Amino acid sequence: MGMIKKQSPHLPEKTCSVRGYHFWQNIRFTVYVAIIALLAGVTGALVVSAWLEPDFYSTQKVLFVNRIAGNNNTTDQISTWSKTPSVLAAKRLEFSTIDIFDKSLQVSKNFYPKEAFVGRVAMLSSSGWGVIYNPEFTQARLTNWLALDSQGLEYKIENTIFDSERGMLYVKFVGDNFRVMSFPNWNNFTNGTKVWVSDYNVWKERQLGDTIVVAKNPYIITEQYSRLHLEPETTPGDIVMTEDGQFVGFVDKDGMLQTAWFADFQLPSLLEKGMFIKNNIDWGGYFVERHGTSDVVGVPGSGFLVVNPGKVVSDLKKGDIISAINGSKVDPHNLWKTVLTNTGDFNLTVWRNGTEIDLKIKK
Repeated sequence: MGMIKKQSPHLPEKTCSVRGYHFWQNIRFTVYVAIIALLAGVTGALVVSAWLEPDFYSTQKVLFVNRIAGNNNTTDQISTWSKTPSVLAAKRLEFSTIDIFDKSLQVSKNFYPKEAFVGRVAMLSSSGWGVIYNPEFTQARLTNWLALDSQGLEYKIENTIFDSERGMLYVKFVGDNFRVMSFPNWNNFTNGTKVWVSDYNVWKERQLGDTIVVAKNPYIITEQYSRLHLEPETTPGDIVMTEDGQFVGFVDKDGMLQTAWFADFQLPSLLEKGMFIKNNIDWGGYFVERHGTSDVVGVPGSGFLVVNPGKVVSDLKKGDIISAINGSKVDPHNLWKTVLTNTGDFNLTVWRNGTEIDLKIKK
């Protein structure tokens, strides 16, 4: 009877090699790492989604309610966001604006009827400057104003500058690190341009329609001559944005676009001095066009007819027709921008008594 060879108790079974043992150990470790990576990826995706997708992760703390006529009860209907032009536009509108409410109309904490919504301030600087369309503004109104961001945080108003000509109020909030709106290329807006309009809770696709002359003759050369109509009409005070969420301006009380170009232009002065850039050009007149032909060489086809040379010291006289500024032909729709942006000395081409002359304007 032969002897039976026994396996040592401290060794694995002979059917399991050392190489195979380490192979399966590595496989287990790899699977473990893969699971951890997958979970981390899912978590990251949820975080990013919460940041980008407003429809699924509401951070809105201030809600509208509808009040039943004749009593102070409220219905169950609460306003919500509708479809947006883009995720980026939705987030910019939510986080780069501050809402103004009339706190005297508050229903209960953080609940307001629709008529309590004064408007939305588009933030222009991280230091707290923003702008809102509010043509009926008076300092007395500030007493009842409550400023809240999308998280329900309240901000105090430190300073205001009212642009009565455009109906736009510049507001300085106490605080810093505000998220801000970006401005578009202003040359991209003309008849037929598609824009998006938003009131508190509804996005509307709109188109820029006819160019409407808004100047009343005689008008000051730095006044806006015309504006674009929004089609179809929408609510005054609504914010107008591009598809990508750039701040275009507001809907004015006449249903036209009040662009934020002036805000863009004034922003450096607001940040540096807390005031507007002062422009002393006050020439009054009409935009005129020549009809028919002329045998005189150099007769302008159009220009700005001066009826009041204003108070600026210059050689400009009543009856002069300004045909060009710094060599560029006068365009009535952009004339006000051209004059405002020339903050230094500039040259005028003027038609006077049948002769073309050049004048240098010192500012």
